[in-house]
Amino acid sequence: MSNRSLRLLLLTPLSGCSGCRNISSYEYRELAVLAVIAGIMLLFIFLAIYSNLLRDGAGSRSPGDQGKNRDKAVKGDRNPQNPFSLVKVQFGVWTVIICSSYIYLSLCKGDCTEGSVNKTALVLLGIFSGTAVASSVIDKRELKQGVPRYQDRPSQGFFTDILSDENGISMHRFQSFAWTLIAMTVYFYKLDKVEAGCVLPELSDTLLSLTGISNATYLVLRTKENDRVEDQDGKQDEQPGAPLPGKEYKPGREIYQ
Repeated sequence: MSNRSLRLLLLTPLSGCSGCRNISSYEYRELAVLAVIAGIMLLFIFLAIYSNLLRDGAGSRSPGDQGKNRDKAVKGDRNPQNPFSLVKVQFGVWTVIICSSYIYLSLCKGDCTEGSVNKTALVLLGIFSGTAVASSVIDKRELKQGVPRYQDRPSQGFFTDILSDENGISMHRFQSFAWTLIAMTVYFYKLDKVEAGCVLPELSDTLLSLTGISNATYLVLRTKENDRVEDQDGKQDEQPGAPLPGKEYKPGREIYQ
């Protein structure tokens, strides 16, 4: 499918009207579908780069800008320095994959209205949409409480952002990312094997369960990611400062006289 479509895409503009007569209506429809899918992907990438579509809501935690950035996060204003969000990346990528697969199979392989409900598509979108909602609730709660957040730092790069917490690359984030890649690989392999009929790929119950467990583990540990950040900031605030002008500081008593 892909090799023939690419050849047609390259040769059709050069073949003139006589060459166009040799291309069937199915091949035109296939090219149109591929163009629509390419448009969806390009739009997704454009929004990922130039908007907060795949980024956390808060920006840099630099002194003096923290409150301003939190206000921007609540309003949804774009900040190109916001770090990428693992949950938003997973949710966005699976949305594009399943939408593109449905468009291709429905218009090129068969009528999707004749098939049964696809369990895999429902479960995958349910897992990642539920994770995105829960993560958003956690973020808004932390912003309301004024909790110092690791997510308020400037972006350190795509993979560093989605795989790191306050201690660097974390196992629960890596596990969630790894199972997402495994599920995507199997999904694409099965999609390529579809010969006829609008049948979205079905993943095994084991793979779906592992994907769900990894996301549940991520959410549980996500609620604890900023606890250490808050503790560290609290300890720094409790440390004695420099003596006030005209006052003598006596160690151990933590008072100025």
